[in-house]
Amino acid sequence: MNHPVSRRRFLRTTAGGALGLALAHTDLTLRDAWGAGDREPRKLAHVLSDETYSLRDLVQSGKMTMLNTAGLHKKLDIKGVSLNDMYFKSWDKDYLDKIVDSFKANDRVITCLIMEGNLATGNEERRKKQIEDNTGKLKAAGYLGAPVVRMNLGGVSRRGESNRKEGVDRCIDAFKQMLPLARDLGVRITIENHGGVSGTVEDILAVINGTDPKWVGSLLDFGNAPVHHKPAVFAKLAPYAYHCHAKLDDFKPDGEATNADYGKLLGILKAHKYAGAVSIEWEGRGEAVEGVKKTRDLIRKHWPELPN
Repeated sequence: MNHPVSRRRFLRTTAGGALGLALAHTDLTLRDAWGAGDREPRKLAHVLSDETYSLRDLVQSGKMTMLNTAGLHKKLDIKGVSLNDMYFKSWDKDYLDKIVDSFKANDRVITCLIMEGNLATGNEERRKKQIEDNTGKLKAAGYLGAPVVRMNLGGVSRRGESNRKEGVDRCIDAFKQMLPLARDLGVRITIENHGGVSGTVEDILAVINGTDPKWVGSLLDFGNAPVHHKPAVFAKLAPYAYHCHAKLDDFKPDGEATNADYGKLLGILKAHKYAGAVSIEWEGRGEAVEGVKKTRDLIRKHWPELPN
């Protein structure tokens, strides 16, 4: 986990600006939070990881919560865990403390906080509310020690609007509102190739380059459009990646993916000296735990030196 700064600096950070919008939804001002006094990003968690979304069936059945996911991933022999905001029961200090304690007790690492939502909507009230919600969750990510968040860009909602024009502009504006806080916390913001504004490489890069590539980057999903496991497209986003989703459909008898060349894809990341987590996101065929285990083994086969 990362180290907190002084309570004085934390209170100064929370006293005004965008962060103040989130204070009605959380009681985190009661404890110190980590912040980057020199405005340098936190060190990325360069480990094998898994998305809690991979095990969504366990969440739905009540077998996995944010309070026991660290222990479950210890049993899976996966060091990192990326948490999804859909599964949080609260954003209050006591609940987040329990999550932090469970990760410490199981010697696991929080690699990312995934946020859902739509920052490109033309409904200004909804967009304002989305920025407020993301601001509070960004603060929670800093508190939890996550080096990266993923903010979903979403898409435009009015007839005649374009994701490339209005959508990109709105996302750039939203990120610029949140970047001062992100810099204070040392937390990078990432964009997953996920449809809508983030449905093309060009639009993803427009948002990254329209904000600050030091603090805003790609969450490179192996399978989502427009990548679809294609090495040539994958390579366009790899230099900007701060987190990634290792995704596949099924396995051949030899353990390789049926629809992806993991040797090539992971090789591209290594060639770009990728320093983030390689995080499994299971959406394939068959039982999820078994799929996560097989994907874990496939990643280790092609990147044996990846820390775990």
